[in-house]
Parts: sequence; C-alpha cells; structure tokens
Amino acid sequence: MKKAALILLSIIGAAGMASASTPVSYTATGAPGSNPDGVDQNSTPVQVWTQTQGVGGSGSGFGTWTLIPNYWQMYSYPDGNNVIGTITDTHMFDGGALAIGQTVSLAFEMSATNPHTDVGVDLLNGSGAAVTFGIYGAEPDATNPYYTGSGYFYSDAGSGGDVSAGSMGYQYHSAFNISFTVTGANSYSAVAGTDSWSGTFSGSLLGIDVFNNAAGNGSDVAFNNLTVVPEPSTWAMLLAGGMTLLGRRRIFRQA
Repeated sequence: MKKAALILLSIIGAAGMASASTPVSYTATGAPGSNPDGVDQNSTPVQVWTQTQGVGGSGSGFGTWTLIPNYWQMYSYPDGNNVIGTITDTHMFDGGALAIGQTVSLAFEMSATNPHTDVGVDLLNGSGAAVTFGIYGAEPDATNPYYTGSGYFYSDAGSGGDVSAGSMGYQYHSAFNISFTVTGANSYSAVAGTDSWSGTFSGSLLGIDVFNNAAGNGSDVAFNNLTVVPEPSTWAMLLAGGMTLLGRRRIFRQA
C-alpha cells in the first residue's frame, strides 16, 4: 500500500511540475496558416493554424498578415454587390479531445463587421461547431459607424440557437480573453471578456477555429496566445496513474 501511495505522489508531483512549466501555448510569428506561423512554449517553430478561404464575389477579398506584433490576423471584405469573402483558421488539439478539467483560451481582437454577417470562435467536434461565441454585424448609425448590434452571443447543444453571452458591448480594437473549460462529460463553462455562461456540447471537443465571415472596410480579426491547460500528455499521465492505482486498491481490499 505504501508503494502505491508513493507512486501516486510521484505522478502528482510530475504532473504538477509539467502543467506549471509546460502548458501547450502558442505565440504568433507569421501569418496564420503559413509554415511556421508561430512558436510553442519552448520557442520551437510550429504551424498552429490550418486556413480555409471561402469564395467571394468579384472584387471581394480575404487574406492574412501580422500587423500587430505577435498576433495572427485575418481579414475579409465584400465586393460591390456585398458578396463576402470568408476566411477561417483551425487548430486541432494536440493529444486529442479535451478532457474534464482542461481549459482552452486565446486572446481575441476585432474591428468592424459587415452588416448581417458574423465573426467569432468555435469549439469543434467531429461534425462541426459544438460551441460558438461571436457577434453579428448590424447596420451602422449616424453616431457609431462601427455599430454591431446588441452584443456577443453563444450557441451550443442546449441553447436552442443564438443566446446573449452577457452585457459586454462591442469591443472595437480592444483585445479580450476567451476561455472554455470542460466541466463534465458534455458540459462546459466559458468566460469572454466580462461575459460568462455555462452550457452543454455534443461529441468530443477536438479543436478550435477563429472565423471571419463578415469583416467590413478597414476591418481585421486578430488573435494570439492559444493555450491548453493542463497540458494534454500530463493530463493523460495523471488520469492513467489514477486508474492504475484504483485497480491496485481494489486488489488490496480483496486480499
């Protein structure tokens, strides 16, 4: 029994040191989708994002660049007939699906959006978006040329559609953090700036994307500091160690 306890302490100690010193985190160094487009927590060059560009009308456009130091950025804009060019950057989680207790987060910043279109972040399962956080563009008014409606929304398996994420107003050129924490087999909690909520999802959370279906003139979407904690391999090691020790404890009781 003492040996089992020592093994557990060793696993917890190693996991604690690993999760404190080696979280999976990425910082931008190049346009998203380029190879490499960032560095990991060990300053190793990596390709973090896979980019998908939609087809817009003649004169519409989309692309990427790194105007702000250490931020990935992407843009899209409409043609003369208001046909939008869309762009999405996707990252699949190292180590597979998020487990209970893990948190994924990133910094997010944006400019104006074109009316009646959307910009935001998805958590992905095997079929598409399991959880979405975003904002819809609305018609500008005389006092605010960048007006985007009533604020941010979320949607998930239990929301029945788009639901207000909270009272935070549109953050024009003001970065804020978005984080999602898995709290149960199909439940999560989220914080985005000063908004917060909890909800449910279907399937397994395999990845994250940043989407821009909307950007208006002079607009861009910037994001950085993608992080998953605890780090997947550490989490798996701790869970495996706990399961092994549970099996041993049952054997001791039977003996």
